[in-house]
Amino acid sequence: MNNGSNKCSICGSKSRRLCLATDKMICTSCCGLKRGTQITCSSECRYYPFSINGYDLWLRIDDILANKMLDYVVANYGKDEFKTIIEDMDFDTENAEEMDATAIGSAVYYALFIKRNSDNKTLVEKWKAEGWPGLNNDECKMMECRINNSYATIIEIQRVLDHQAMECIDLFDEERGKFILLDRSTASRTTIRFTRLLTWLVHYPHFSRMAINEVSLKRKGLTIKEYLSENFGSFYKSVFELAHEKQLAMLNNMDMHQCKAFYEIDATKFDEVKAILDKYPDFEVREKHHDEMEFPGTYYYSWLRRGESKELEKEMLPAFQHKDESEGVGTIGNVSLYPRELVIETFSKQKYAFTKKMVDKYFGGLVTLKNEEVIDMAKQMAARIKEGRGGKRPSVKEAEEVPLEIEQTVMKNFYKKQYEKFLDEEIPALDGVTPRQAAEDPRMRPKLLDLMKEHLKGIERHNRNRNLGLDITWVLDELKLPELK
Repeated sequence: MNNGSNKCSICGSKSRRLCLATDKMICTSCCGLKRGTQITCSSECRYYPFSINGYDLWLRIDDILANKMLDYVVANYGKDEFKTIIEDMDFDTENAEEMDATAIGSAVYYALFIKRNSDNKTLVEKWKAEGWPGLNNDECKMMECRINNSYATIIEIQRVLDHQAMECIDLFDEERGKFILLDRSTASRTTIRFTRLLTWLVHYPHFSRMAINEVSLKRKGLTIKEYLSENFGSFYKSVFELAHEKQLAMLNNMDMHQCKAFYEIDATKFDEVKAILDKYPDFEVREKHHDEMEFPGTYYYSWLRRGESKELEKEMLPAFQHKDESEGVGTIGNVSLYPRELVIETFSKQKYAFTKKMVDKYFGGLVTLKNEEVIDMAKQMAARIKEGRGGKRPSVKEAEEVPLEIEQTVMKNFYKKQYEKFLDEEIPALDGVTPRQAAEDPRMRPKLLDLMKEHLKGIERHNRNRNLGLDITWVLDELKLPELK
């Protein structure tokens, strides 16, 4: 490694940055002027906006470029004609802001890449011929990618890899195979496997992006919700009986404490705290729970046993450990980020002690512990069970307070029994044959694939909403569907 000098190997100015591509020192200016064009950058370089490690830099560049693209379109077409193009972009959605953003984004891409003048040239070809006036090196590279590798299509999400990356396929470009799509909002808990999205797709050197807001495409067919509806009686009975038995068996030895820690945040440190929550895989954005305080500017996260927080599982019983994420991701607790306060909530003292240690590690001097609350839920539950034996029917509120580990065990047992029956049941969506029979008939394979994709979507939705850790990989093995694993 040639790092004996602190001078840029290109211009000679002071430099503290080592170029991974050339193995020489390079200054910020030369890096920005040459990366991706005159220098073939490493896919591992965090200063290269078209690498996964440089994704945050890519987002900043894209935000600036989006405004420049809009300005260039308006300057060439005029406000009135561009407004007409926007009005022609008819998107049916209940969210007015989403509709406006999608319509404007689509109008910009149509005006630049699709619409042609009397010489049969697009506006982006004109911009390129002029030498990309107003754009820097990174923005020029981004536009070149969009000229050569962008188009409207339908993609299908094969797997959500982490908080920002998804493995996808293009339904209109089978030869490309699977590719990595980066989008933090789409990779959130609301997105599940085999979701299909209509979007404008752009391929960059090491990842792909959706250029405008996506539109979700729903497919008809038997869903797991419908299947459970047909078996609701046995489902309800199994859940109630198993949950009751588990509660009685485990109550005496279970660490069931609702623990809350309230940390004060200096007003100037809010962005730093949020950046940490958004950065680490331990934290995943979630919806506000119905019993949580409504407050403007609040962000809600689940604290998962992922990243460095996976360490907690070494202290847990084997039944609650996961070798990897294919077996599920366990939970630690909830995080609520208010403008001046960070609230951590767990449901065991073991998890609470761990979070206090990790808060010190992740947030350091950014937060200050101000208050704590610990409630013994085991005593409360024992009282409710005793009342239930006397004839009192458990309320909906009480049912919601069953510990997650119990709910996971109950639901896994239920799903195993239901899918053992499902394999040999005649299914209308399979023209009246059983899944096993469909698996042996090449003509039925496409329908079986579509059916099981819907089941997997339902399973993943339950896992994301309730962290149940359900897994039907064994069903896919029975049906010889390795492509869905």
